[in-house]
Amino acid sequence: LEAHRRGMGSLRMAAMQPVRGLALIGALAVVAVATALGYEIIARHALSVSQSRQTLDGAQARQYALGGEEYARQVLYADWEDEETRGKDTLFESWAGADARNDDGQRTNADPETNPEGEGADNGVLQSAFDIDGGTLEMRIDDLRGRFNLNAVAGPQSAQEVARLERLFANFGIERRVADAWRDWVDADQEITGYGAEDADYLLREPPLRSANQRAYHFSELAVAASLSTEQIAALRPHVAVLPLLDQRINVNTATPEVLGALAPNFAVGEAQLLAAEIRDFDDVESVIAEYAALGESAGALDVRSDFFRVQVRVVLRDTQVELTSELHRDPDTGRLTLLSRNFGEPFEAHEEVADDEDDAQGRSNDEADAL
Repeated sequence: LEAHRRGMGSLRMAAMQPVRGLALIGALAVVAVATALGYEIIARHALSVSQSRQTLDGAQARQYALGGEEYARQVLYADWEDEETRGKDTLFESWAGADARNDDGQRTNADPETNPEGEGADNGVLQSAFDIDGGTLEMRIDDLRGRFNLNAVAGPQSAQEVARLERLFANFGIERRVADAWRDWVDADQEITGYGAEDADYLLREPPLRSANQRAYHFSELAVAASLSTEQIAALRPHVAVLPLLDQRINVNTATPEVLGALAPNFAVGEAQLLAAEIRDFDDVESVIAEYAALGESAGALDVRSDFFRVQVRVVLRDTQVELTSELHRDPDTGRLTLLSRNFGEPFEAHEEVADDEDDAQGRSNDEADAL
């Protein structure tokens, strides 16, 4: 009997062992599933938090950019309020970079009296950098009257403007025929000008398209109409503008040497460079012509005031970057500023000196990394 009980106990123990093994496997499976679910919940929560922060940072950076635009408007209006300088716009005014750099890279007052050589003045550009909570804000103002208005080739002085555009293109190795193509792109008719093109030519392209036959609204149209390379477009960009007018009034005080050299056929490149290098603080067009007689035949296209400006703002907020480009018109009689366009997709054009500094800093960082 005792032997029988021991045998039955052994049988029960043997039968329970598989049950205990299954229970252990079941417990491990539950732990594994719970762990996986916990990880998934944490990962999704972290993603949700990251997305929310990115969205919040994007919205905040956008508002910072709009704030930079508003600050630029205040700077431009304050400049107009100054009655002493209302009749002209120069590189020595607050909107144009009164805190230009000297040879040592330090900021200095770009005023004709304190900076007689005009060092650091960059053809009507103010670039300022501000520290904000969690990042930086950069802003620059460009004078669009210091550039060639591409829409002027469809204006009342079309022939003269096409000739000026040809001379401007020649400075960058662009064939003069491109000026005819651009004129046909913005004029209102279907008549081909010189080496230009109209619908009959554009429809043969792949993909086919039609000429605009109206004033341009954005600089990028030049790439379509003239089939220019990316390098040529980049080279032209700082010297041309697309204004909502068909007139040409170049501000001699802020124009680039390339634009100045294209104004008149007898105005030599050397003279244009000399004019661009001097302190340009002309009070009227007559003063310009008195010193540079070759510009006399282009007097109608000259001015010393500006009414169109471009504002660029770049905001870097933690891992978010927002870039804003706005074009403004300032009424010369009232100083009222009107927004013409606002673009959050156009790249920020860094000031040449600032870009060089950033490159140097990056180079130093790379050298230090190599040394480590």
